[in-house]
Amino acid sequence: MNYKKYAVKVVLATLLLGVGVGLGYQWGFNHEHDILVKSLNVIHPLRDHNPSYKFVSPLLAYIVPSADQDAGLTALKNKVADFIDVQKKSNNLSDASVYLSDLNRGRWIGVNERQKYNPASMLKVVVMVSYFKEAEIRPDILRKNLMYTASAQEAIKKDFFNSSSQLEIGQWYTIQDLIEKMIVDSDNGAELLLFGNINKDNLDAIYNVLNITSPDKMADNFVISPRAYSLFFRVIYSATYLNEDLSEKALSILSKTTFDDGIVAGLSTNLVVSHKFGEHVESSNNQVTSVELHDCGIVYYPVNPYFLCVMTKGKDIDQLKSVIKNISSMVYQAYGSQQ
Repeated sequence: MNYKKYAVKVVLATLLLGVGVGLGYQWGFNHEHDILVKSLNVIHPLRDHNPSYKFVSPLLAYIVPSADQDAGLTALKNKVADFIDVQKKSNNLSDASVYLSDLNRGRWIGVNERQKYNPASMLKVVVMVSYFKEAEIRPDILRKNLMYTASAQEAIKKDFFNSSSQLEIGQWYTIQDLIEKMIVDSDNGAELLLFGNINKDNLDAIYNVLNITSPDKMADNFVISPRAYSLFFRVIYSATYLNEDLSEKALSILSKTTFDDGIVAGLSTNLVVSHKFGEHVESSNNQVTSVELHDCGIVYYPVNPYFLCVMTKGKDIDQLKSVIKNISSMVYQAYGSQQ
């Protein structure tokens, strides 16, 4: 055997292998670098451009790209998308959208997350935040008393599908009490009183800073996507719009929401969930033609809480509840396996 020629071949093979590995590494590095650069380029801050601030630009939140490079979350996204397709084919719903965000790590996924729906009672969160924003300057506003009147009761009854208020005609309530009834029990009478006495500038301000068109500036029905709606919860959770005490108060009230047929029903443990649901009914001659049911909020999963928003549309409210419950369960189980 010619050991000299053999040695040369070994050296050449080693060199070629090294070059191949080096080129492969370089390609991989460049590929990952391109992905990183692309992702970083779409990350941008959401700031409060309040004209009264001359020298500062308060940071509210960061808008980041979806976690399409995360195998676990991508698998979850596909599973949820497949589930929605099956439910649509079974006529259990006509449309559904999902937005999931890891609040500590900034990763998120969505299924039709830009699709818009009528948020209905979920905008009660914005009314609460508007009053709390005023309370930062005027703490006494929360102790102000408002009386529930017969005219307010009649106004609610004009909508055949509105649930009746638990408030008593002629009874006085503090704004703090009304806020809790409006959020916890989704009381329409409480919302009516609060909305009728709200500081419209404070109400418009939160929409403006989040770059969301205010409802009274749009014709007919106001619609919003799960992704856009998430911003209301994100700025409360981060205490970047309200101060820390009032942000804590807002999420504490939301954790007492009595609706438990959606996100909460899909959790196998008694986790705290700060959330708000909304139900919108389309009708003709007092007959239901379509229903929208949504549930969005923060699930306080140990160590890494997440925000989940599921918006649905169909004809059967019970079917929609089941869809939200099942999606919540999928997210909970998949999320736990990734910790």
